[in-house]
Amino acid sequence: MRKKIWLIIFVGLIPLPLLAYVGPGAGFAFLGSFLFVFLAFFVAIFNLLTLPIRVIIRAIKRARALKKAKVKRVVILGFDGMDYRLTSKLMDEGKLPNFRKLAEEGSFLPLRSTEPPLSPVAWSTFSTGVNPGKHNIFDFLARDPKTYLPKLSASEILPPKKYIKIGKWEIPVSKPKIELLRKSRAMWKVLGSSGVYAQVLRVPFTFPPEKFYGLQLAGLGTPDLRGTQGTFTYFSEEEKPGDFELSEGLFLKLHKNNGYYQGKIPGPPHPFKKGEVLYKEFKIIPLSEDSVRIKTEDGEMEIKKGKLSPWFRMDFKAGLVKVSGIAQWYLHSTSPLRLYLSPINLNPEKPAMPLSHPSIFAVYLAKKNGPFATLGMAEDTWALNEGVLDEEGYIQQVYNANRERERIFFDALPKAKEGLLISVFEYPDRIQHMFWRYIDPQSPAPKDSRKKEVVEAIYRVYQDADRIVGETLKRLRKGDVLFIVSDHGFGPFRRGVNINGWLQQEGYLHLKEGRDGSGKWFADVDWSRTVAYGFGLSGIYINMKGREKEGIVPPKEAEALKKEIREKLLKLYDEEKGEHPVASAFLREEIYRGPYVKNAPDIIVGYKLGYRVSWESAVGKVAYPIIVDNTRRWSGDHGFTSEQIPGIFFSNKKLSSQSASLMDIAPTVYDLLGVAPPAFVEGKNLGVKL
Repeated sequence: MRKKIWLIIFVGLIPLPLLAYVGPGAGFAFLGSFLFVFLAFFVAIFNLLTLPIRVIIRAIKRARALKKAKVKRVVILGFDGMDYRLTSKLMDEGKLPNFRKLAEEGSFLPLRSTEPPLSPVAWSTFSTGVNPGKHNIFDFLARDPKTYLPKLSASEILPPKKYIKIGKWEIPVSKPKIELLRKSRAMWKVLGSSGVYAQVLRVPFTFPPEKFYGLQLAGLGTPDLRGTQGTFTYFSEEEKPGDFELSEGLFLKLHKNNGYYQGKIPGPPHPFKKGEVLYKEFKIIPLSEDSVRIKTEDGEMEIKKGKLSPWFRMDFKAGLVKVSGIAQWYLHSTSPLRLYLSPINLNPEKPAMPLSHPSIFAVYLAKKNGPFATLGMAEDTWALNEGVLDEEGYIQQVYNANRERERIFFDALPKAKEGLLISVFEYPDRIQHMFWRYIDPQSPAPKDSRKKEVVEAIYRVYQDADRIVGETLKRLRKGDVLFIVSDHGFGPFRRGVNINGWLQQEGYLHLKEGRDGSGKWFADVDWSRTVAYGFGLSGIYINMKGREKEGIVPPKEAEALKKEIREKLLKLYDEEKGEHPVASAFLREEIYRGPYVKNAPDIIVGYKLGYRVSWESAVGKVAYPIIVDNTRRWSGDHGFTSEQIPGIFFSNKKLSSQSASLMDIAPTVYDLLGVAPPAFVEGKNLGVKL
């Protein structure tokens, strides 16, 4: 440890900074100058000297909370996307015995989600106990009103502001900024301020991890090593990607040389050269008709056809800077040679970005349990959508990631002696998105397989969740309270609505002269004539003067315009199916309260079960026809209204309340653990009967 401290100080004295980490769109961001290291050293000394005082204060707070606490420990299992109706059906059929036991001995209620019932919005409400108008998350993406371009809604990583230029090299000499954009306070921070310990494992949209009295492993929203939310690479000896038309991911050609193949793996941006990328060279040596050997300077591994590989470490170097990642291979065929490489996850043993609080926690988990997926959405739905990863390979990937999360949870369960333990398992969501077509006879999406593991994938994931519940019940202590929650339910996604095409058809959106609307992120839109545009999975924004950079609608006219658009939206009719695709269209002030309502879409569109915003409109295109079949494998969704797709709430105890929403979880936890709910919390205490 002493050697490492001296190394850091020594590095700080060198003009070229050597310590780095990577973030989305930011390239490498450096710890920087000697001054930063110097200050960090004294902050560490100060923290060490004040530790006894802080421990005493925390102990006093903890003792006060324990006096009021009704139970010693609360355990929450989150199963992303578990649907109330489907859960009820499978329980009635006897396929979920552990869920059934909980329902009979404790409680089982539909859990109301948010509007819209999208994961970032819903899990943020779960975490804080407030509506989106108070936590500032309204979709996966937020739009920048200055550019109309998207940015992540829940986190932001900004590069250093100061650089020294030396020829082609740019050396950062200031710190980057990584910020969690969710507002309000999460329940674990509130508990921690009262001395109650919490462990928070992979709750979605907890990147970057927050500092509080406890442990946290970041979940959905954590980027990959390239700084994206998950970019796969497809390698082939062919000139083109074979039968695939890749709209996402990367395609790279392999070159044959003396019986083996050579290729380069694209990694993170170059730390010192803008616009350049670091690469890792590798060789592929054919072994048989169904296996190859992958070799890099970091190691080698045999890959078998149809089997997802174990994690493969790869380090990317730029001079003395080294950033470590892990990825998995999947061999499609050897003739022609076709290989899938998963998004490159941050290596938890040597994380290049903050994955946990404290930072050593992720390292500990990797040392104890082995390497694990750190990417927020490690299950590569887009690779399956593109056909680059087949259905069997995708299922392997989903269950491999879940087993890792399961090991982490069951490692934590006996160690969490008191307080709060939360662990979220996201695999029901990932399986339902991609395999709903097999349980929906009306789905126009392809049904490629007859294999039981594929056709019954959704039922099997519910049964596997039941197994985890059973294992948890066996390990609970007397007096523990167990909650099981999901952020929303699920339904079919059969037809897509080109909302921007509809806005153009109705005269609210206009294209530049000679453009056809196919440009991503409104590249073809004429803002000087456009009064409204659809953004993300559920939003419509008014192009408002003084708010959007090229806004033309006076604020005093916006209210009437919003109501006009809403009325027309509700009348939108699908002639082919004889249905109205839009179930609800909410004006933001009708459903949100709080200081961040101003950041919400002006209109929140709630689609009828079976419909969702089209793939084209979701990326800012203006496409036709207005309503189209969804023929992609992503055939299940939750971009509807909360009323149509309630989630699940189970408790091992009876409740006083006969209804529950995501806002109610936090205040109920506060009551059980003896902490007064903050004034900003909006949910109600569900009244656990002990």
